[in-house]
Amino acid sequence: MLLLLLTAAAYVGTILWMWIRQEHYLFIPKHDEPLPEFERFRWDRTINGLRHQGWFLDKGKPNTVIYYGGNAEDLAGHCEIFFENFDANVLMVNYRGYGQSEGTPGEKEMVADSIAVYDLFREETGNLPENIFLMGRSLGTGVAVQVAGVRPAAGVILATPYESIEKVARFQYPWIPVKGMLRHPFRAIEKAPHIKVPVLVLLAEYDEIIPVRSGQRLGEAWGGPREIITLPMGHMDIHEHPDYFKAINRFINGPTDNG
Repeated sequence: MLLLLLTAAAYVGTILWMWIRQEHYLFIPKHDEPLPEFERFRWDRTINGLRHQGWFLDKGKPNTVIYYGGNAEDLAGHCEIFFENFDANVLMVNYRGYGQSEGTPGEKEMVADSIAVYDLFREETGNLPENIFLMGRSLGTGVAVQVAGVRPAAGVILATPYESIEKVARFQYPWIPVKGMLRHPFRAIEKAPHIKVPVLVLLAEYDEIIPVRSGQRLGEAWGGPREIITLPMGHMDIHEHPDYFKAINRFINGPTDNG
C-alpha cells in the first residue's frame, strides 16, 4: 500500500511539475550570433511595445516569404541557408524571448506579434497579398495557420506541421492526461478548414517529434487547394532533402520550363 501511495504521489507530482513548467518544454529560446555579412539585412522593429530582432533577406524577387520558426530556432542561424535556397525574398522575425527579441514567448503574444509584423511589412514596402507567402516550420506552423486565418496571402507553406499541441503532447507523453492542461494549445486543425488559399504541406516520413499522420490530417482538413508531400527524412533534417526547397520554390513561383 505504501508503494502504491508513493507511486501515485510521484505521478501526480510529475504531472503538476509539467503543468507548471510547460512553457519550458514548449518554448526553447536560442541565442545564436548572426553572421556579420547579414547585418545589412537586419529588420529590427518595435512590435507591440517590445523590440524584435529580424531580417529581411531582400533579393529583389517579386515574392516574399514570411517565415515562422520552430520552438528551438534562433532565426539568426537561418540567414545563410535561406538566402542561398529560397527563390524569393524572406522576412523572418524572432519570437519574443528568442535571439535578441525582448519579452517572454506565449501563443497569444506570438500570434499577435506575427500579425503586427505582417501589417508593418505591408505598410513599409507596399507589398500586395498576392506576393506574400506565409511559411511555418514545426511549432511555427501553428502561428502561420493563425495568421493566414486573419490576413490575406498568396499561399501557405507548412513544414512538419501538427493538428494541435495536444496531439503532439499525447504522442510524446502518452501517460499524461494533457487535455485541459495546456495554456498554449495551438489548435491549427480548427482554423485550417476556413482558410481558402493554397497550401503546401511538407511532411517528414520518419518524424520522431510530430506524428506524420497529424500533419496529414491538418493538410486534409485545409479549406483551399492543397499539395501534401512526404519526404523520407526526420523532423530535424527534412530541409536537407533536395526536394524540400525545390518544392517550396515551385509552389511560390510556379513550375520552371525544365520542371
